[in-house]
Amino acid sequence: MAKSKRQKLRKRQQQPFYETLSLGLPTPRIDSAYDWKAASDFGAAAGADLQRFLRRLYRFFWNHRARAIYLAIIAAGILTATIAGLTVAASTYAFYATDLSSPAALMAKKQVGTTILDRNGQVLYEAYGAQHIIIDPLGTLPMNLRNATLAAEDPNFYSEPGFSWRGMARAALVDVTQHGEVQGGSTLTQQLIKNSLLSSDKSFTRKFKEIVLATNLEQRYSKNQILEMYLNETYYGEGANGIEAAAQTYFHTPASKLSLSQSALLAGLPLGPSRLDPNVDLTAATQRRDFVLDRMLTLGQITREQAASAKAEPIVFYAQNYDIKAPWFVFYVLDQLTKQYGDTAVKQGGLTVTTTLDLKDEQTAEGIVSAQISKLGSHNLTNGALVSMEPGSGDILAMVGSANYNAPGWGAYNVAAYGLRQPGSSFKPFAYLTAFAKGWNGATTILDAPMVLPNGDGTTYIPENYDLRFHGTVTVRTALDNSLNIPAVKTLQFAGIPGTLKTASAMGITTLGSPNQYGLSLVLGAGEVTPLDMATAYGTIANGGTKVPSRYALKVADRYGNNITKPAVAATPNAIDARYAYMMTNILSDNHARQPEFPFNSPLRLTNVTTGVEIPAAAKTGTTNDFRDNWTVGYTPGIVTAVWAGNSNNTPMQNVDGITGAAPIWHDYMESVVGSGAPQTFSVPAGVTVANVCTSGGGLANPWDTAVTAEVFPTDKVPTNHCNSSAPTASPSPSPSPSPATSLGNSIKQLLKDAANAASPSSTPNPSGRNTPPGN
Repeated sequence: MAKSKRQKLRKRQQQPFYETLSLGLPTPRIDSAYDWKAASDFGAAAGADLQRFLRRLYRFFWNHRARAIYLAIIAAGILTATIAGLTVAASTYAFYATDLSSPAALMAKKQVGTTILDRNGQVLYEAYGAQHIIIDPLGTLPMNLRNATLAAEDPNFYSEPGFSWRGMARAALVDVTQHGEVQGGSTLTQQLIKNSLLSSDKSFTRKFKEIVLATNLEQRYSKNQILEMYLNETYYGEGANGIEAAAQTYFHTPASKLSLSQSALLAGLPLGPSRLDPNVDLTAATQRRDFVLDRMLTLGQITREQAASAKAEPIVFYAQNYDIKAPWFVFYVLDQLTKQYGDTAVKQGGLTVTTTLDLKDEQTAEGIVSAQISKLGSHNLTNGALVSMEPGSGDILAMVGSANYNAPGWGAYNVAAYGLRQPGSSFKPFAYLTAFAKGWNGATTILDAPMVLPNGDGTTYIPENYDLRFHGTVTVRTALDNSLNIPAVKTLQFAGIPGTLKTASAMGITTLGSPNQYGLSLVLGAGEVTPLDMATAYGTIANGGTKVPSRYALKVADRYGNNITKPAVAATPNAIDARYAYMMTNILSDNHARQPEFPFNSPLRLTNVTTGVEIPAAAKTGTTNDFRDNWTVGYTPGIVTAVWAGNSNNTPMQNVDGITGAAPIWHDYMESVVGSGAPQTFSVPAGVTVANVCTSGGGLANPWDTAVTAEVFPTDKVPTNHCNSSAPTASPSPSPSPSPATSLGNSIKQLLKDAANAASPSSTPNPSGRNTPPGN
């Protein structure tokens, strides 16, 4: 057993392990297998040496590894930041590439809302925060303005690369030490990027993007282009975006005419548009102006004398006028845009809408409507509306929704576009046009005599004429031009209610219901229509039978200027036969045939305001029962206008009919917009023939007939019957004069006959005081 132990110990002694770990110390030899103490000492010494060696080895590797780790961390941080920076830069470039593609795109990026212009580019309204920017080329702007802007914002603009580390460091130091945002460190290029594309939040990411995009902008455009963009994009307060808007807003002058003092004041505003606004704090605005002038003097941009003179110049400024122009039309346009483009596009899309409205015509119409309603105020007339269009294009030129937009309760309501009112006799042409399609014409005769009609509920309806008289046999021309009610009811009987409603719908009336909702009083205006629909329908007649829907916009552009106008609703050719349309125009423009109901020089007759030459115009009036609604609708070849007068609460006017209420408005407006040029004439379509007929019976006139009028017929429907008149014979020898008794007897007979006629219902004034029936 002892021998075995000694052999094992000797074998271990021969291994190099302890020598390797001795770290150069002498290794004791065990000579005796029984020298256990020596072996124990050797083990203890070897263990201690091993511990020291391991500690040194750990310290050696740890010190070198720490350095490596630190270096790796720093390198990884630099690499990560570089990769992140490059990634952010690349994504920033990609995201804003379209916005940097052109100056127009850059300046349009933050446009919101909808800007509404008239057809000539005049601003009517800027809705939902929209700001209309007028671009002034840099070369048109005064050098003092450019220098003042650089002096106030970035004196080193032309020498720096688009950003300034020194400026940003200085601004950061001031911000920290002053505990607030009291100084800007951005160059003019950076400001342009921030104002056009980025938010104003103070973050490293936003600032980094600003530098990246400013650098890119400097590579894309020249310094002059960048300065031009800045001046035309910067917000100057009072709702003014761009230098042109600022000049017009504060000084009512174009930017090209700004003085040195005015230029310095505007150049100083971007630092604090609200705080430095002269309307808010004139002292602060003056001090800021003087500071800019001092900077210009220091930079050698102006002389000391120029600075002193500019400081001495009084600051004369104006407050922004926020009045909306053509308000009824503007809100009608916004309503239509929302339906076509959606609410988000209208409120946030930065749309610019060039409308069909002519602001000059609109303002003319507003003045005329207001004046006429005020004139008849004693007749309990408080409201009126007008809509005017080009029949060929459907372009709405004027839209007056009420007599006073600011009137409490009803002024803002747009009667012209949305008001449902009874049209009175102005509805009659729809029935007559339907009758034309069934064979009637202007020479067709109708018996104007009493008639009683059942209502279907056991009651009866007795139509009456406006003058409470009966006129015997009359032609369609006479009946329509004199607005006779009984012939109109008989015309509707012949034309049929369904057919008449179909005609009205085809021509542009959209508000009427099914035929079973109406009786024969429909022809006297029992249905409800809007002035806009009536203008469209009468425009169909003016167009020779082609219906052209109303149009409110010539162009709709997005914030980048792209044309996104939706196609207009297509016109409907042959909505009514062109021949019948011309027959109606010929009748409604016959000023002679309107007599005796209307005087020759009634408001329905238009003349050139310069020459006095008559202007071809067709028109029809209408007055409802109890004088609740009063209309005149008419047209020339180039303009169609519908006018309504009445009260929004539906109370009756006092003795106001079509010729005294709405007609003067129609007349004055039409004469003002038609102008003083050569009048247009209505074109005659193919397939019509003009022939002379007798005014009494409508038959073809004989060569000897004198009471004749020219009538228009479809060529294939010219009548062949002649008037029942005899050719004149040679004058007979004078007859003996009647005796006095015979003359007296005849006179008595005539007096009795006249008395009988006076007592008949056809000629007796209304004794009951009941309401005057609808008519002219």
